[in-house]
Amino acid sequence: MDVAYHEEYVKNSRGVQLFTCRWLPFSSPKALVFLCHGYGMECSNFMKGVGTKLASHGYAVFGIDHEGHGRSMGARCYIKRFDNIVNDCSDHFKSICAQEEYREKKRFLYGESMGGAVALLTHKKDPSFWHGAILVAPMCKISEKLKPHPVVISLLTTVEDVIPKWKIVPTKDIIDSAFKDPIKREEIRSNKLIYQQKPRLKTALEMLRTSMNLEDSLNEVTLPFFVLHGEADIVTDPEVSRALYEQASSSDKTIKLYQGMWHGLTAGEPDDNIEIVFSDIISWLDRHAGDYDSTLSMKSIKHSTPSPMHNALKLEQNHAPESAQLMQEEVFCTWRGLLPKTLARSKTPTPHWCINPKVVVLSRLCLELVILVGYETGSIFDVMMEHFLLDGLNRISQWIRMPLGRMRRRSSNTGPLSVLMMSVKNNTQVLINCRNNKKLLGHVRAFDRHCNMVLENVREMWTEVPKTGKGKKKALPVNKDRFISEPWELVCLACAQWIVA
Repeated sequence: MDVAYHEEYVKNSRGVQLFTCRWLPFSSPKALVFLCHGYGMECSNFMKGVGTKLASHGYAVFGIDHEGHGRSMGARCYIKRFDNIVNDCSDHFKSICAQEEYREKKRFLYGESMGGAVALLTHKKDPSFWHGAILVAPMCKISEKLKPHPVVISLLTTVEDVIPKWKIVPTKDIIDSAFKDPIKREEIRSNKLIYQQKPRLKTALEMLRTSMNLEDSLNEVTLPFFVLHGEADIVTDPEVSRALYEQASSSDKTIKLYQGMWHGLTAGEPDDNIEIVFSDIISWLDRHAGDYDSTLSMKSIKHSTPSPMHNALKLEQNHAPESAQLMQEEVFCTWRGLLPKTLARSKTPTPHWCINPKVVVLSRLCLELVILVGYETGSIFDVMMEHFLLDGLNRISQWIRMPLGRMRRRSSNTGPLSVLMMSVKNNTQVLINCRNNKKLLGHVRAFDRHCNMVLENVREMWTEVPKTGKGKKKALPVNKDRFISEPWELVCLACAQWIVA
């Protein structure tokens, strides 16, 4: 069936021009479908397949590029308030529903990834207005594996208004992680309307807060919905969709999990898989767009249980290596926030830092910045949410001063100095990695807020390469150590890099 395509710009309540588009069948539409695209995406090209497919089956499909996304105006992919996106979508969608030719048509929301959160929040603004929703890999809950500590959110919140637009949230390549088919992946990457840079700090925090708020109110979802998710998705955890299905109060709800499929179910899978997904979506819409009684409960549909091998692969994808767990216990001390040269000038690929950090930047004169950073090899959470790059720490340390002075008073109990405090109280040892590549293992007897310490029963450890004669084979490194029994003063910021409890 042929479809008609139209584009138009509208102004939102804040005076920002937003791009809108629509795909219409030439006959009277069965129902109205409103698209909510994901983070960094856009409607006219990326969601063209969805619009064309649904319109060819008799549905009028309407899309809008969120502020700062696609062809809409605004700072690229900057979300100042997530509610702004929800309000823009709600206002535009309702203005279409109010048109005379559409007043009697049923109304459905369609959201992918972050758009799933937009769709659910649009429903919550007026629960009785919408007749149903299709949610493809929705962002509506944080996986327990990626949930940040509340302290992390509090610390990042203190700087979000100072550097809200900084692109300093490091992530893996979302396109590589989301779209399975390599040809479609490169087509998506060549779409210049898709944002492909690092997420901005404020944007990441807004998405994080939105996900956490939605997680706490999943039971308030009352409209009929169909949630679809790929079981091999590493961008949003399939457990998120299961939680939505189990906790939602809707009497008419359906979930379908696709074994082996990734995040981009409608755009990044092989053609056969995409046809399966669209067939399920259109079948659900056809049942709900007619005289179907939406109060009836729909049986849940699930694909077969994944094989043990699939579970093993999924486990490997979603867990960090042991070395990452070790890094989460390290505390970083340096002079005025400057990084060690070996890190700052390293040419090796920058690791993926997520939203569970434990890096602490200290200064001899004051506590300039406290950030928590952990190492995560899985998805970005979306996240990302989970976040500061190493190359951004220097700039941040020069700007952030005021909010952190208050932390100094509590640092011995709750901050990085609590590591040393616990060593003093419990008579436990600390391992200190010095700048001269020597390590010190000992008991802390006293320390001050600058991390200057008095150590006792210290074992000094280092590695040496014995000298060999000319022309002889280079000797292997030898581990050496010595024991220092008398109390020993260590000026931490002069020589130490890392402290490990």
